[in-house]
Amino acid sequence: MTWATTSDVITYTGINATAAQVEQAQGVIELFADVTEQASDDGLISEKNLRLLKQAVAYQAAWITQHPDAFTNVDLTSFNQDQVSGQLRHDNALILAPLAKRCIDRLSWRRNRGLRIQRRGGSGSIPARMNLTSAVADDNDPRWRPIGEVC
Repeated sequence: MTWATTSDVITYTGINATAAQVEQAQGVIELFADVTEQASDDGLISEKNLRLLKQAVAYQAAWITQHPDAFTNVDLTSFNQDQVSGQLRHDNALILAPLAKRCIDRLSWRRNRGLRIQRRGGSGSIPARMNLTSAVADDNDPRWRPIGEVC
């Protein structure tokens, strides 16, 4: 079962989409979000991320109804026709709906996170007695064990 239904597409976009178009949208969103429906069935995705995935599928399904060539168009970075030119906002602008892209960008595993480095000696830090400048000294540390050795 997809993350969104045909009624979700109508609710979020006001556009009618077929079940087949929702399935197509699901496939595209799985590709760009780098997650599968199985992960949500297994309970591995938070409620917030499921909501964003549902919205992304709904927006993508509506977009597919207005772009019937979505699966057959040609990649390009800019175009010029009849004195009208344009440049695509992102690499996948001809494939991915703009609102679906925004939903995908907000998924927890797609966002940038700051790296917090603790002071030396704090919990989770490198022990003070470990030599940080010599790999040989690290090999002699009594806490190191060969791979596969049972402690």
